[in-house]
Amino acid sequence: MLLRSIVQSLPSPVTVEKQHSSPFCPLPFIPRRFRSPFFALVVLGAIALLFRLDYSYNSSQDDLLVFLKDLPKPEGGRRPPRFYEWHDREKQLPQHDPDLPYPQGREGRYIRFSNQVWGMGWGNAMQELLLNAHLAYLAKRTYVFENYTWDKTASGDFSSFNGKPIPARVPLTALLSGPVAGDRFPTSADAPPAVVPEFFNQVCPNPTIIDCQEINGGLSDASATTILQAWIDKLEQTEDRCVEIKEHSGQIFDFYLIGDSKRLLDIWPSFISSPILTHFSWSPLITAALAANAHIIHPALSNSTPSDFIPSSVPAPLSGLLALHIRRGDYIEHCKNLANWSSRFMGFNEFPGLPDRFSPPAVSSWGNASLEEHAGYQVHCFPEIEQIVSRVREVRASLLPRTVLTRVYVLTNGPPKWLQKLKHSLQEDARKEGVEEWEQLGTSRDLRLTGEQRHNSQAVDMAVAQRAEVFLGNGFSTMTSNVVVLRTAQGIDWQKTRFW
Repeated sequence: MLLRSIVQSLPSPVTVEKQHSSPFCPLPFIPRRFRSPFFALVVLGAIALLFRLDYSYNSSQDDLLVFLKDLPKPEGGRRPPRFYEWHDREKQLPQHDPDLPYPQGREGRYIRFSNQVWGMGWGNAMQELLLNAHLAYLAKRTYVFENYTWDKTASGDFSSFNGKPIPARVPLTALLSGPVAGDRFPTSADAPPAVVPEFFNQVCPNPTIIDCQEINGGLSDASATTILQAWIDKLEQTEDRCVEIKEHSGQIFDFYLIGDSKRLLDIWPSFISSPILTHFSWSPLITAALAANAHIIHPALSNSTPSDFIPSSVPAPLSGLLALHIRRGDYIEHCKNLANWSSRFMGFNEFPGLPDRFSPPAVSSWGNASLEEHAGYQVHCFPEIEQIVSRVREVRASLLPRTVLTRVYVLTNGPPKWLQKLKHSLQEDARKEGVEEWEQLGTSRDLRLTGEQRHNSQAVDMAVAQRAEVFLGNGFSTMTSNVVVLRTAQGIDWQKTRFW
């Protein structure tokens, strides 16, 4: 009965007499004997079209290859990159030889932070891993550098964000250079280079596992220096040459610490002198993106290499460039939460020498800020175009005549149409005020990047802001906070690092 009902529900057979009664009738102009070859050609044509689209996608990036030089070739295609070659390059670093003499090889002393944060933005991850590496250096243990991981639970290469596929993990060397990512320390530091987890597992098959809460549990309100010293003491007392901080046991330098200047800033004298920071740099993948887009950002970037971003070398600022950090999208909800919590700027964004301060208004009801209180946060956290233009005008004028700003680059996730309106408004305001029009107005959305660079574009933006003559950032953002750290380490004039 079921089969009969299914058959009865199907369309009636098409006949010559009723050839127009069904939308599925065969095409009368194709003789029956040619129909199979015809449809085969259609299928082949569709395959060829898809191949051509994919080829066009890849060939459109061919002119970017010259900037990559000896780096892995982009994977291309429409899937997110998997970074296999980058992972292989890390494993082939010369320090990954178990027969090397002490303090390297199988006799070395190591620490792996398996509790490193994941599932959070690059700004959060970067600040934590730099402080972890600083701890490892002071404790005289080799740092084990991890991937930047978005999804630690992903079984394959990909995860998703806002419904779109993204890499589940990115090798650290595709983001950073310097001692934190396996490069040699300066000779004055007398420390072995960092290694990857695979090598750690090889030479440390049975490490001592330390739960983060064993130390941090009793230091919930302690300063960063107090926490740092407690861990140095613990590691010095641990005889085992191999230590692993237990996964899922919380972070040593957690978000609450990094967001509280009263607890965080006392670590600065130690951190500023650490080779982890003084010899920090960006990956050659990132500097290649800057070189390829120098015409959009600043012509001085046309030959960029990682050595041009090492704080201790005091790189020259990008003359006349004003970098703006403008968050959009779901950040509006984050800003509302900040108002509800009566939050302050991030810890490193409250260096005493910085000219722009933010004193949070007393929220009448914690967790439920009023409309007026939300508005007080919005102008600093999620400014609208009119407010952005006004602030840019103010900062530009305040630095004259010593500093003449001629170019703008916007670090942003804003929609292209909104950014076009912003560009137009900035230029119109310059004309209205009778000052020089901007020579160039570029944004993150204007850059041409390989797939690998596009999925690390936050680092590209941060590198621009690090070198910009003037930076106008978001005080509530960890991305801005990292930029502030790098600019401060370079000794840039406080007056040239500003906030909304």
